[in-house]
Amino acid sequence: MGITGVVTAAAFETIAVSTAMPEAVKAVNGLGAYAWAFNGVVIATLVATVAGGDYSDRKGPKLPLIAGLMVFAVGLLVCATAQVMPIFVIGRVLQGLGGGAAIVAVYVVVARGYEAKIRPQVFSALAAAWVVPSLVGPFIAGAIAEFWTWRVVFFAVVPIVVIAMFLVWPLVSAVEGPGGIGYAQDKDFADAGAQTAQSSRSGRTRWAASLAAGAVLVQDGGRRLGLIGAGEALIGLVIVGFALQRLLPKGSLRLARGLPSAIGARGLLAGAFFGAQAFVPLMLVDQRGLGLTLAGLSLTTSSLGWFVGSWWQGRPDLTIHRDRLIIVGALCVFVGIVLMTLTVTLPAPAIIAGLAWAIGGFGMGITIPAVNVWVLGMSSGEEQGANSAALQLGDGAGVLTCTALAGVIYGIGTAPAGQQQVTFLGIFVTMTAVCVVAIVAASRLSVVAPLVTQVSATEPARDA
Repeated sequence: MGITGVVTAAAFETIAVSTAMPEAVKAVNGLGAYAWAFNGVVIATLVATVAGGDYSDRKGPKLPLIAGLMVFAVGLLVCATAQVMPIFVIGRVLQGLGGGAAIVAVYVVVARGYEAKIRPQVFSALAAAWVVPSLVGPFIAGAIAEFWTWRVVFFAVVPIVVIAMFLVWPLVSAVEGPGGIGYAQDKDFADAGAQTAQSSRSGRTRWAASLAAGAVLVQDGGRRLGLIGAGEALIGLVIVGFALQRLLPKGSLRLARGLPSAIGARGLLAGAFFGAQAFVPLMLVDQRGLGLTLAGLSLTTSSLGWFVGSWWQGRPDLTIHRDRLIIVGALCVFVGIVLMTLTVTLPAPAIIAGLAWAIGGFGMGITIPAVNVWVLGMSSGEEQGANSAALQLGDGAGVLTCTALAGVIYGIGTAPAGQQQVTFLGIFVTMTAVCVVAIVAASRLSVVAPLVTQVSATEPARDA
């Protein structure tokens, strides 16, 4: 219940605050620096994820989780009371620092506090925590911002954070220190997984800061047109690549078999899905002539599909091996993006877009928790925090890179008049190609015996 509350607070913040953001930035005279209302969170999260994961491995997840939630709440209060844009951005940075540390600590709590056989159900519950915020968050936040004040949106999330903090305290206290319930359960798998994990932790915070700096260049370059923007984004990508080499398990960027491919597959899949999703409402409005409300329904179907997929992969009677389950999820995302591409090129009913993104969300709902379980089962007690941080960093790098790439395609393609169809087609085809690489990476997981949702007494573990 406690960790579900943490994710619920993060979900409400992500969805409700994003809805109220245009009104908030106008109120603090910050339209010229609008991107920093989001960039500040991204940059701080990248650094906090690494620091929180390393600390959780050394001394346990209690401090990163509890202190992270406190900093997160302070950030909300700073934003709610800000009168000028610099103070507002500081509040967003605090939210990123607190949220990044808390979420990676949640992964460690799951690894150490729950036996392997019930982790899929735990991750299903965490996915379910996004359903209500996804359905009611935009409507409530929009109404509050329009008819009352955007500041209440930030204030309203604080009680959820405080309640989650008290609910999670008993569990996080029980798993404090090295090892945990999950480590004892998975030791045979973890010993093999630890061999591919990063052995040296020196300088990780410095490399995390470099990753954040590269991320700023990629995001800023992605919104510019011309050689300057392209050069800035390219330099950022080089910095991001070097930093990820130091922060992720060895071989992650070249999709080496086993743990590196799991992290790479999830990052690529997240990048393909969210890189496409960023332009789905815009495509439906500009290309298909839908209103904002109807266009937004495609994102609602995605949330519902995500929940169903997560619930299905967590069923106790499901006996599909984790590596195969990850491939199934990746294929569903591929189908969803392909169907979305068809809505651009063919005179298909616009409702196909909602169906496409429901299938895509279903695939993400399968893959994200399935990779979580697989990676935690492959991690020793001393590597759970670092590998959990690697998952978050891989996701962030994938989404950042693919979204920036999609932005470049959109910026170039919309320069000539009447090229919207070709532009959106280029975006979705590119994301489809990224998804294909993710499927290839997902097929490279079975280097050792992976965990399954449930292993029956008559089913032997798979050989290497």
